[in-house]
Amino acid sequence: MKILGFNSYGHDSAAALIINNEIVFAVEEERLNRKKHAGGFPETAIRACLDYEKITIDDLDHVAFFWNPTISLSKIPVYLLKFWDKVPILLREQRSFEVEENLGMLNYLLDMYKLPKKLKGSFQAQNPKFKFHFLEHHLCHAASAFFPSPFEESAILTIDGAGEWATTLLAEGKGNNIRKIQTVNTPYSLGAFYQAVSIHLGFKLIEGPGKMMGLASYGNPDGKVYEQMKKLFRLKENGGFDFDMSYFSYHYTRKSGVSEKFTKLFGESKKEGKDWTEHELEVAAAAQHIVEDVVMHMAKHLKKVTKSNYLCMAGGVALNSVTNGIIAKSGLFKDIFIQPAAGDSGTAIGAALLLNHQKLNQSRKTQETAFLGPKYDNETCLKAIEKAGLPYRIAGDEIYNFTAEKLMQNKIIAWFQGRMEFGPRALGNRSILANPMDKDMKDILNKRVKFREAFRPFAAIVTEEDCETFFDHDYPNPYMLLVYNVREKYRSIMPSLTHVDGTVRIQTVNENENAPMKKLLKTFETLSGYPVLINTSFNIKGEPIVCTPQDAVRSFANADMDYLILNDIIVWK
Repeated sequence: MKILGFNSYGHDSAAALIINNEIVFAVEEERLNRKKHAGGFPETAIRACLDYEKITIDDLDHVAFFWNPTISLSKIPVYLLKFWDKVPILLREQRSFEVEENLGMLNYLLDMYKLPKKLKGSFQAQNPKFKFHFLEHHLCHAASAFFPSPFEESAILTIDGAGEWATTLLAEGKGNNIRKIQTVNTPYSLGAFYQAVSIHLGFKLIEGPGKMMGLASYGNPDGKVYEQMKKLFRLKENGGFDFDMSYFSYHYTRKSGVSEKFTKLFGESKKEGKDWTEHELEVAAAAQHIVEDVVMHMAKHLKKVTKSNYLCMAGGVALNSVTNGIIAKSGLFKDIFIQPAAGDSGTAIGAALLLNHQKLNQSRKTQETAFLGPKYDNETCLKAIEKAGLPYRIAGDEIYNFTAEKLMQNKIIAWFQGRMEFGPRALGNRSILANPMDKDMKDILNKRVKFREAFRPFAAIVTEEDCETFFDHDYPNPYMLLVYNVREKYRSIMPSLTHVDGTVRIQTVNENENAPMKKLLKTFETLSGYPVLINTSFNIKGEPIVCTPQDAVRSFANADMDYLILNDIIVWK
């Protein structure tokens, strides 16, 4: 059984291939076409899926799509009645919506019905047999988290900007079935709220929430602004929530996420994301605190109604690793699985899994890795290096000692190994690595290499068995989706990975998940005493994470990094 899943006409388009119940390949379109958050038809990603298994479109049994346009179209009359006074603004701006923007999908609902024909034409189908399936967005998110989890039963929580109408799903998974418990519907969206506040503070669409999560640590989360913002929200007994929409505008305009009423209470919107006042930092902290409050409210309700010891999460808000860390450390659930590609790219996997398990009743397999993308041999790497005219040598296993020694000398290393990660976080195969003990390394990386805001924190990568030694929890976190506290005694030892509030986003590594990275960490430990490194994504500002050796060489050449390790090849300038 061969099933292709994909998402399109939103943001972060991707494609995934399942063969005989196993996820064999998945890749985001942005990694291949090099347009960050690309939301168009993912032709290149779909082709990469087919090429990886050396099959054609004719070999597919089913194609699963992450959206049901019929639901969206059926809700248009509801929207028109509910927001009749906003319709002129929406219609006036609609034509200029870009596909990646909020509400941009409105321009593509009818195009979705043409996707089966588009697939056959784009891939020159000769004798196609596949059945095409439109599937509900939040069920795809839920499937991406529950079906590849190790749990036979689980509470499920998916939260994002919006699906066809729902913005949040509370559900329960058992075996091959996902049962809806409760939805929160448009316009009440925790993801859209958080993004609206990030835009208010000067950040760009889509990437703003991740940046604001880091900025929030600089503000007071319990101050006057939080008390004011909290009054806008209402937590319901059924596990849902709503809030006063008169303070927001994201549901009808592209120009701003907040209304004049919001700016009168919380201050004027910023044109650029920099030079924040104490008040603006408190706005960021308040929004983060609101998200934590609402998510914990829903998690507690799910625990109450499902009585499950397990929780699965997906949707863009599930990338809020600060909130995830609070849930993990609360003890509310015995174990948590968060889809590493929790945002919309993960619905490519989710759509295929939803069809495979809930619709076709096929057996489940646990997702063991996020390394689902392409890999490249030394011949391909050498061609890219030689074309760029860079010096190199093939070092074999010497790369571990060499890299550890250079890291101890505070050199910055670009590390390119094996299959590319699927999802927004670099997990050690397309990473930039640095020494956390150098007090200036955070500023050096932000300024010299990443060309990004100075407040942005970096993640730590640590061996799984040593995590609790340096951080305040031993919960495995292979996909960098939880934030822990750095233990007090190590904050001065590892200043460049310790955020202003004493926290750090963690990735744990074991032998099965990433043997090369585990070996590098243990080699670094023999020199430094600590199996911990700074790990940030291998890309520079405005670009997606590198995919190919050509991408890696170009990014290395254009940023102030010291060495590039491509497989077992050492490259320098």
